[in-house]
Amino acid sequence: MKKRHLYIILFTLIIILSISIFLFFKFTNNKNSIINEYPIINLNGKNIIDIDLPQDFIEPGYLAYDETDGDITNKVIVKNGIDFNTPGTYEISYTVTNSIGNSVEVKRFITIKKTNKVEYKEDYDKIDNTIHGWGTNNKKDGKRPNTDISNEELKKYNAYAMGNDEKVIYLTFDEGNLESYLPEIVNILNKNDIKATFFLCRGFIKNNPELMKEMLEKGHSIGNHTANHISMPTLANSASFEKYLKELSLTEETFKAITGKPMDRIYREPRGEYSLRSLSIIKDLGYRTYFWSAAYKDWDDKLTKEQALQEMLNHVHNGAIYLLHPNSKGNYLALDDFINQMKQQGYTFDLVKNIE
Repeated sequence: MKKRHLYIILFTLIIILSISIFLFFKFTNNKNSIINEYPIINLNGKNIIDIDLPQDFIEPGYLAYDETDGDITNKVIVKNGIDFNTPGTYEISYTVTNSIGNSVEVKRFITIKKTNKVEYKEDYDKIDNTIHGWGTNNKKDGKRPNTDISNEELKKYNAYAMGNDEKVIYLTFDEGNLESYLPEIVNILNKNDIKATFFLCRGFIKNNPELMKEMLEKGHSIGNHTANHISMPTLANSASFEKYLKELSLTEETFKAITGKPMDRIYREPRGEYSLRSLSIIKDLGYRTYFWSAAYKDWDDKLTKEQALQEMLNHVHNGAIYLLHPNSKGNYLALDDFINQMKQQGYTFDLVKNIE
């Protein structure tokens, strides 16, 4: 009986030891997995930023790292809900998910403060206000054309004429008239799941409220083309500055009243007429200016579908910003074919506000 008891005791000790070893390794492994299983996001700059309008917000940047995946900054999803037209505190969220499906989120808070009345700066008088008409050599060999001011020089004014040297096309439509084929053009874009940019004047916005809402819902970008399609450099002086500001604010306010949302802070000079002074003022007001690198005489109401399509194809190049006018029936009729041919050649389409 004593020998039997001894075996029972030994067997019990072995079981206890085995369980202890199992629990030790399980705890150790779990501890390690807790350390390694979540990624990390580090925000550059401050987590709380104050902005006095019309100052623009420039993303300070961020880095994301995972012990297993390494640098995963390119996987970070940023959600920016800032409304530059309404003072208040807004949050920007940064979320990243690693390869095993674990996510982390960090936030940055932006406080928008409305400054007092925007004043004309004496320094503006030192900036050349000579009026120029925007031009491009409109090359037809598939190469990126030369523009009046290089893209690098334009960036000093938060202005752009082309996107990066990639197979991306940016369709932009200028609308100052009250009647056009713009609703039909929007239908074609929606059918092809293409997003485009529209620079609109106040009158068109005011007279097409439902179309404005539809365009926003479908993800199109709507920018400021002034209230009355006036050559803005003519107002870029201290005597006319109130009218200069009104051309922009009236359009902004009309759009906000109709849609309940602010316009994108993107801008195109009416008639393509600009000056270095006007570009400087627009930049200080928190806008980005967009010119173009592909254009033709598309406002001719006698332009046929075949002619319009050929002109569009003639001016294709990487990063092309197309200037198109919705009052041209030829443009409207050719648009569907142009989009499909570009897709077949490997081009994609994007919004100008995404150019970096």
